[in-house]
Amino acid sequence: MSMTLTIGAVPHFKTRGFSGQHTLERCEDMGCTVTPGGAADCGRLACPSCGFSGSNLTAPDGFDGDQLARCACGHAWNPRPNREQVAA
Repeated sequence: MSMTLTIGAVPHFKTRGFSGQHTLERCEDMGCTVTPGGAADCGRLACPSCGFSGSNLTAPDGFDGDQLARCACGHAWNPRPNREQVAA
């Protein structure tokens, strides 16, 4: 079984844990990558910079006008859905 990634693709990793004790595991969907809008191929929200999703992300709530998702790596972005999944 082989996995092919496109050049520049950010692989998707799931993170679990809190207080600095995170565990990482590769997404169970073979070849799952993250779009520049922060949508992993599997449908999860993920950081487009490092590929992490899960407990190290904060999602925007919009209550105070903040629309940015933030990652523990320091990256912040405006999440956009994966267009292929929206059309499906």
